[in-house]
Amino acid sequence: MKDRYEQEIEQLLNELESEVPEPPTAPADAPPPLDDQPSPFTPRQRRPRILISPTKLAIAGGVVAVVGLVLVKMPMLSLAGLLIMAVAVAWMFFRRMGNRSQQYWRGRPIEPEPRGAWQRFRRWLAK
Repeated sequence: MKDRYEQEIEQLLNELESEVPEPPTAPADAPPPLDDQPSPFTPRQRRPRILISPTKLAIAGGVVAVVGLVLVKMPMLSLAGLLIMAVAVAWMFFRRMGNRSQQYWRGRPIEPEPRGAWQRFRRWLAK
């Protein structure tokens, strides 16, 4: 009986050494395996809906202001650039105020909403 087990083990080892199968390759357009796919409950990234951001607008305003300063005959262009930069900075603040990303754990908020206006203002400054 012991010889039979030893023969089977040797036979299996010889088969493993003689032929190594290549791992199967999936086609490039195949969907990822189920283990690699994200859960349907994970939050999805938001895609930007607009092409211009406040940062890009501020940079454009700065460029316009510098061009207005370089061209002495067009002082209104520098004022327009400064106005564009001011609008961009205001847009940054309004965008940050509107971002209400409350974190939840098991369906309950992690941090309770501040009750007073002063606490809400302090929390807004801390973000």
